[in-house]
Amino acid sequence: MNRLIFAGDDFQEFQGALLAGAPLESAGAFIARSGRGNGGMRFVVIQTEVAGDVDYLERSRTSAILRPSFVARVLKVARNEKASLFLVHTHPTQEWPAFSNVDSRGERTMAPTLYARAPDGPHGSLVFGQKGFAARLLDGEGRATTTIDRLLAIGVDIHVHGRASSAASDAMFDRNVRAFGAEGQKILHGLHVGVVGVGGTGSFAVEELARLGVGKLTLIDDETVENTNLNRLVGAGVADVGRSKVEVMGKAARRAQPGIELNLVPDSVILESVGRRLLDCDAVFCCTDSHGSRAVINQIAYQYGVPVFDIGVRIDAAEGDVTSAVSRVQMIGPGLPCLVCHPLLSPEAVRRDLLTNQARAQDPYIIGVHEPQPAVISINGTATSSAVTMFLAAVTGLPSRTRHLVGRPLEGTIRAVAGASRPGCVVCGTGNAYLRADSWPLMWQS
Repeated sequence: MNRLIFAGDDFQEFQGALLAGAPLESAGAFIARSGRGNGGMRFVVIQTEVAGDVDYLERSRTSAILRPSFVARVLKVARNEKASLFLVHTHPTQEWPAFSNVDSRGERTMAPTLYARAPDGPHGSLVFGQKGFAARLLDGEGRATTTIDRLLAIGVDIHVHGRASSAASDAMFDRNVRAFGAEGQKILHGLHVGVVGVGGTGSFAVEELARLGVGKLTLIDDETVENTNLNRLVGAGVADVGRSKVEVMGKAARRAQPGIELNLVPDSVILESVGRRLLDCDAVFCCTDSHGSRAVINQIAYQYGVPVFDIGVRIDAAEGDVTSAVSRVQMIGPGLPCLVCHPLLSPEAVRRDLLTNQARAQDPYIIGVHEPQPAVISINGTATSSAVTMFLAAVTGLPSRTRHLVGRPLEGTIRAVAGASRPGCVVCGTGNAYLRADSWPLMWQS
């Protein structure tokens, strides 16, 4: 599935300006950078243009023909950015639009010019109706090569646009529907969610997302089940020791929702071939305890416009006595401060984690072995449930605007945290990795 990504309020403003011209057709364009996932392309919109009255050669209830000067202007931006150009118009009398024969003839005329002046591409077209849209990619002769079936507007909330799927079972999800409605349940069923790290917190995330009715999960973890995991790995038993964690949690997800679609990836997200799988997701849960993998996911969130729900739990103990415990749940992505801005990542730990095994063995600054940290299932569960509730608020409209929570279980408190992006941040600041997609290097391993 190919996806279009709009950051913040850009989509609402762009669509609203175009449909405001009804009953006349309106036209415009947007520029997008692209990234290739495992199963499709992700187009991240960086600039929108709505045609003004002077930009039309002809405009009526059934047509909108742009002046060459408008097309030349947006083509220049696409060429300079080495990006994709999408030409956009409306069918204001249709709720769920489709491309007409007239549209197809116009694309065959226009496409050779698009690729001649902005050869990087790929380029495409989109038509808005009152409720939905249709979009497709074009080759150099104006032939449709593939469709774009999903459009996401991502900020504090995640708005999914496209034809909603039906829920897997009305009876199974009846209590969900009573909480956030039939439309909310359909949205959940149509989502593809990634979970990176399916251990202490990730196993809770898998179980809850499956029981909520999320239709597709990608589970990423390169570890196997050990005896020491069994105190907190939901869905695992003694017979699972030695098995891949993603295999065990995939079985748990299917037990919770028999019709769920699963991608099981028993490998590390710091590998490019694995990390790119997150570009096919509508949202991601980061449940890893590695600074390196968390840094990779943090950058993916902003570089490719992937909303991420990051979960962290820390328990300090000395000689069997707990001295402190803290949990953190934070949504990261366009419009929200990143993990570098707070700051929550150790540069030295990131460097160590991203070394190859051979380089790590030869590094003189790595001394000793990793010391396992305390882990308690109840604290993991509380933190993860807060993250899943935050996810529900973002995608279904559950009435909560909190996107960063810090809990202190020993004190019995949980509080919302406010934050802001640092000016010039290399990850979430404009002009750096932000919305650069494949045009900006990422630290993953090849």
